[in-house]
Amino acid sequence: MSDTIVITGTGVVSPLGVGSSTFMNAIRQGQSAINKRRFSSGLSVGAQFTTPFVSDIDKKHTFLMDPVSHYAVVAAKEAMLMAGLENFPPSKIGVMMGVGVGGIETLDIAYTKLLTEKGKVNPFAIPKIMPSAPASNISILLGIKGPCFSVTSACASSAHAIINGALWLQAGLVDAMIVGGAEAPFAPGLLQAWHSMRIMADDTCRPFSIKRRGMVLGEGAGTLVLERLADAKKRGATILAVLKGFSANADSSHMVKPDETSIMKAISLALDNASVSLNEVGHINAHGTGTALNDVIESAAIATVFGDSRPYVSGTKGATGHALGAASALEAIICIHALQGQWVPPTLNSLGVDEACSNINVVAETIDNKDYSVAISHSFAFGGLNAVLIFSGLE
Repeated sequence: MSDTIVITGTGVVSPLGVGSSTFMNAIRQGQSAINKRRFSSGLSVGAQFTTPFVSDIDKKHTFLMDPVSHYAVVAAKEAMLMAGLENFPPSKIGVMMGVGVGGIETLDIAYTKLLTEKGKVNPFAIPKIMPSAPASNISILLGIKGPCFSVTSACASSAHAIINGALWLQAGLVDAMIVGGAEAPFAPGLLQAWHSMRIMADDTCRPFSIKRRGMVLGEGAGTLVLERLADAKKRGATILAVLKGFSANADSSHMVKPDETSIMKAISLALDNASVSLNEVGHINAHGTGTALNDVIESAAIATVFGDSRPYVSGTKGATGHALGAASALEAIICIHALQGQWVPPTLNSLGVDEACSNINVVAETIDNKDYSVAISHSFAFGGLNAVLIFSGLE
């Protein structure tokens, strides 16, 4: 990378905790947001809010938002305040948000009304459903006038948003970027679609564990403020971490089956881009969906790339669920704050590591006071869309 890119703020909305500090404390303490909730389509197991989400955003604005946008605005506001961007020139800040499915709750309600109430669909349905709505609402409510758009690449969406935000900064087009992702997938129609794939667990998410039964969905938003190092230093910003390097590639093989060779390539490309050696890596936050196939393929790829160096591997979706378009951002935030605090997050709900995944060093419980300098976050999405982010402390 040319200009060094740093993170100066983070924001989180999650059923596990609203606010970066609350969220990270819950991760460190081994808490899980996974619960059960009844929908018209049946019982949903997921990391989901059990009551409607409320915030200090005025109701005249939230009335015009699907929950996915509401989550995004609250997370972006926290990140912006943490970074101290309140008086930053609005035209010099950009927004790039990853979204997997967008305003699906609003869409589900619209179809229900169409079928049962003679077509009385909310006139604001379209601007609530649009995948670009989270980015637009951040721009409108936080007064940001720079480039603003969304990235949609399944559960690598927010990693791709982070990567592209860094590239915009390196190109000199903006001086700060609010990047991340948001998702609110708990709508009966989408839940049924996921369950039809037969990859959903009916109890909980157990990444890399024996007797794992699949993934569970999650929701929320994660946002990061990115800046060039020189600019952040000049204005006296607190630097949380360095975005040391990244990569993105495509399997070009299958819509839902991951490719081990492509994953290995993505990891290796990111290490090369970051100029990081294998032994420098202390923690990997794995994609770790808890499905039978994905965990085995990911663990094999990690084992092949890292060999005897065996960094600690966490699968945090046992705490957060799989938040789709928000997953990469939430997991990047976990990497950043755990690295900053020198601890390693746990992999929850394990009944013992599956023998087929025992070739990696899975962390079952939080490891405190662990001295390491580099953390990696994996995102390997449906459609064969891969992204790897590498973070370090400021040297």
